[in-house]
Amino acid sequence: MSEVVGMLERIGARSPFFRVSTGPADDTWRPTAELRDPATRDALVAITAERMGTDETRVAASTFFFGYVARLWSVALGSVVDSGRCVRLDREHVLWRDDAGLQLHIVEPQFGGEAAIEVLDEQVEPLVGAWSEVAASGLLWGNAASALIGAAQMIGAEARPRVDALLTDPRLAEALDPETGRRRSCCLYYRVPPGGVCGDCFFLTPPTS
Repeated sequence: MSEVVGMLERIGARSPFFRVSTGPADDTWRPTAELRDPATRDALVAITAERMGTDETRVAASTFFFGYVARLWSVALGSVVDSGRCVRLDREHVLWRDDAGLQLHIVEPQFGGEAAIEVLDEQVEPLVGAWSEVAASGLLWGNAASALIGAAQMIGAEARPRVDALLTDPRLAEALDPETGRRRSCCLYYRVPPGGVCGDCFFLTPPTS
């Protein structure tokens, strides 16, 4: 376990998105499986909407989902680049809390399967199924693809081959335009003043309505 803890400490120095705390956990930490629960989801969307100053639940849902998946990809990619193996990220193993911002925790970290299994199968696909009642599934998969690319950009060129392989997964590939690399959906950030459109958005300028 000490090998995995050391790896998490190294990658966590990159930015908060790569940070996972480890060791004994008190009752403020909950399994990330609970993020699929409608009551938990709706409470998080309401908190996020208040922080953002928006009354659009789909915008808040998109923002929270993006931030969560970006953290998962950062940890997964960071661990693979650092050690050649992906840390275990299944829904019961990874804990979360919202303490003035989303935080992740693993009591006893260990290596798991391939990044596609740990992130897409274990975390993202079930979450898309639960959160698509609030934001469209195409938007959420677009967020997952965009967050992966963003994590790779933070790491650098050594992450690129791994990301290219992950983007061949149909769930992510269908979210992107193969010719332009832009996503086929919008994360809706433009709807929160003074938000604009992201660099990979299929909108070149913010829509007027």
